[in-house]
Amino acid sequence: MKFRKTLFLSLLIGGMTIFSAGVKAVENVSDSSVNLKDSATQQLETTTGSIFGSATISSVTAESEPVNNPASTENNEASTESSDSSDQPIELPQFGESDYGTYTVPQNRSDLGGGVQHRQARTAYSIPSVVATNNNTPSKSFVDISSHNGTLSVNDFLNMKKYGVTGVVVKLTEYTTYINKEAALQIKNAKAAGLKVSAYHYSWFKTDDQARTEADYFAKAARSFGLDNSTIMVNDIEEPTIHGKGNHTANSIAFENRLKQLGFQNVRHYSSYSWFSSGSLNQQALDQKKIWVAAYPLTIPNKNLYTQYGSWQWNSRLRFPEIANKEFDISADYTGSFTQPNSNNALLSYSSHVENIGWMNSVSDNSISGTVGEAKRVEALKLSLTNKVSGNIEYRSHLAGVGWETSWKKNGEISGTTGQKRRVEALQVKLSGEAANKYDVYYRAHSENFGWLNWAKNGESAGSEDFGYRLEAIQIQLVPKGQAAPTGQGKKFIKYQNANIQYQTDVQGEGWTTVVGDNQVSGTVGRKLRIEAVKIKLTNNPLAFSGNIEYQTHIQGIGWQNWKSNYGLSGTEGRGLRTEAIRIRLTGELAMHYYVYYRVHSESYGWLGWTKNGAIAGTTGKSKRMEAIQVLLVRKNGVGPVTSSRASIN
Repeated sequence: MKFRKTLFLSLLIGGMTIFSAGVKAVENVSDSSVNLKDSATQQLETTTGSIFGSATISSVTAESEPVNNPASTENNEASTESSDSSDQPIELPQFGESDYGTYTVPQNRSDLGGGVQHRQARTAYSIPSVVATNNNTPSKSFVDISSHNGTLSVNDFLNMKKYGVTGVVVKLTEYTTYINKEAALQIKNAKAAGLKVSAYHYSWFKTDDQARTEADYFAKAARSFGLDNSTIMVNDIEEPTIHGKGNHTANSIAFENRLKQLGFQNVRHYSSYSWFSSGSLNQQALDQKKIWVAAYPLTIPNKNLYTQYGSWQWNSRLRFPEIANKEFDISADYTGSFTQPNSNNALLSYSSHVENIGWMNSVSDNSISGTVGEAKRVEALKLSLTNKVSGNIEYRSHLAGVGWETSWKKNGEISGTTGQKRRVEALQVKLSGEAANKYDVYYRAHSENFGWLNWAKNGESAGSEDFGYRLEAIQIQLVPKGQAAPTGQGKKFIKYQNANIQYQTDVQGEGWTTVVGDNQVSGTVGRKLRIEAVKIKLTNNPLAFSGNIEYQTHIQGIGWQNWKSNYGLSGTEGRGLRTEAIRIRLTGELAMHYYVYYRVHSESYGWLGWTKNGAIAGTTGKSKRMEAIQVLLVRKNGVGPVTSSRASIN
């Protein structure tokens, strides 16, 4: 691109004046990410071995420690490649002009310091802010993130998808001493939201040997975070303090080739437009379509520019309305490298009507529709096949208070309700016509208290029934006949069934009473006989939930005994000691899906009120015998016994 020098110089002088006056206000971003002190990869093995073993990053840097700036250290690695020995880097302008108008470029993005030890504030003058709802912009294809974006939830990434973002590039490493402590969770949540995940390394190399060493570090980190060979791996070569102090093109090619030797075949190169326009990086040698170029127009255009490259980062201050107090780098993807396949190639699309949100944007082919972690019910669904598939997709919902819809909906019709605040609890999906001959349809539900259930297919039920649990999100995909099914764990559909308990009591002068269960009375009423011991157990757990029923009694002269289970005796036998109170609880999955209710008949007070889940029933400190008990299990969203009297008296 040609530069109009007069305008460029005036912009540069004016821009730098504003920067010196306004950007002196430094944003002191202290990154608590891992900042290891040794520059050698060998030291990495000993210092961060646990990091690469588990992908769990632990901070070892105190705020008071100096920032590790590789540019200020001696070169520890010998190299036969030539390197500029100048003490000062060749400066590039922060502002420039291309055929597309004036622009600025990224500045001071290193986590190890770079030219300064803090990130400079990005002023409104240099980079205009953009809201994701603004459609009069270049394409919003993918974002790139680092530790400075902090923790991002699955729903944050789902919100990005609503505006067309289908990919994220996560910073993993810098030099050979830095790992992004947020990377593991950022990668996990982005994948869960259905975004394509790529990775980048902030480069400091000035020789081929250094480039290969940094590539080793980058690749090892990528493996530790579970990224496979198909991952797009990016060389972020923009550090101002190394500019002009090496053969950047040759060094970048050495970096790329080393990653390929390590199994990562998809390598891209990122830098500011000025590095390419000045010839510091040879764009032909690197392959323009493998270049991700950064240039931020001072006036945001309404179309894509720099299309000769593979992708273009056009702004660093994109805000999503649903994600408070965070700004993101945003890029247009011209080759599809960083994004999910174009929806034009999708086989199906679907949308959910969600509590307090309404109809969400349609998604396609295995993407998440709905919300995760927000406790919001899906109220209705719409599914459609695209013009890539002939035939029909049919579906129906299980609705709260209604049950299964009697008729199947198809091809974009609404299943469920809107405006009634009625939750969908489960769904069934099937294909008909030519689609059924060529594909199997797989789908799974994210259900309240169960989370993601396993995949169902071809008309099977997915979700839960009769628990009263809301369906919160779905994923659907078509799989060609004969190809492998998506993998998952556990049950795909869970229908409520009663669990049953039995219990008996050891009564004064009568011994162990007949075994009873589920709300029946054990003990005596009106005969003034004490209960001396209790035994309780589950007799039926049809859904094989984990956990147990546990209980403890408060004994005359002893107090509370330890918890017992599986019909273990709580109380005493043959010692003439009264039980005075009892506590009963569930554990494991049983506690997630059932409540245990109980009450006691107490000396002088009669039947006390019902209580549940480990609370005290009976008396303590009153020397009153417990004479009878009742126990029952109730589903968590069911209706338990109601009472207005106290369950315990102290």
